[in-house]
Amino acid sequence: AHVLVDVLNRELGSQGISFHHGVSYRHLMLLKNGSPGVKLTPPHDVPGTPWNDVLPEVKSAEGKATAEILTDLIIRSHAVLYSHPVNQMRIAHGKDPANSIWFWSAGKRPQMQTFMELYGKSGAVISAVDLLHGIGIYAGFKNLYVEGATGLYNTNYKGKVEAALDAIGKVDVVYLHIEAADEAGHEGDIALKIKCIEAIDQRVVKPIMEATAMMDEPIALALLPDHPTPCEIRTHVHDPVPFVIYKPGVEADPVQKYDETSAEAGAYGLIADGEFIRLLLMD
Repeated sequence: AHVLVDVLNRELGSQGISFHHGVSYRHLMLLKNGSPGVKLTPPHDVPGTPWNDVLPEVKSAEGKATAEILTDLIIRSHAVLYSHPVNQMRIAHGKDPANSIWFWSAGKRPQMQTFMELYGKSGAVISAVDLLHGIGIYAGFKNLYVEGATGLYNTNYKGKVEAALDAIGKVDVVYLHIEAADEAGHEGDIALKIKCIEAIDQRVVKPIMEATAMMDEPIALALLPDHPTPCEIRTHVHDPVPFVIYKPGVEADPVQKYDETSAEAGAYGLIADGEFIRLLLMD
């Protein structure tokens, strides 16, 4: 991917347009003086839809120039990428070529308080997804990068767990993000999603619980997804998510299963999103 992103910079980049390497298929383009008045369609929202049916759309008059720039870049990128030796080799080996760029989830630099300012706590974030590292920067967290973290089922679970355990004691809050199950949901692959959840249970949750139980200082643990991604529709929905908060010395409720229905019937019930962090951090 780095090779192709470098080619995009050379062929399509300019003083106001630059491309930056990310992980897997997630990369970044910076457009100076771009307008938010455009509608961009995430590809995982429209699987199987012809690309020219979901090109950038104008939401407001000031977005017209930006939509035209983005559409032009998408069309021009195909000619740049398709003939590249990397893609020709992929085609020769029966693999899909990375033959176009696609824009979605655009935004401007946010203005937000740090986690320390809000809650008086320091933190660190571990993830294969640059979006999470970006949020971590604005939250004032340390970004911890793990070799082999792919955001897929084959990610380096062991390395991420080791990084999380090493960070405990150095910061107050460690945010460990595992992307694999979400990707399986976008692929509509139920069997793979089950494997991802089982891997998280056995290779992340279990070793962290075992290790923190041996620590001198009591450690609170929480587990939750950021959103559902049902395999049936292959995109995000805004339904409530199940969560678990474990604190040594606090009596557990009678819930024995971790799923949406069981969790909602637990001691915390259904809460507003801002309540979760308060419940986790309170003594």
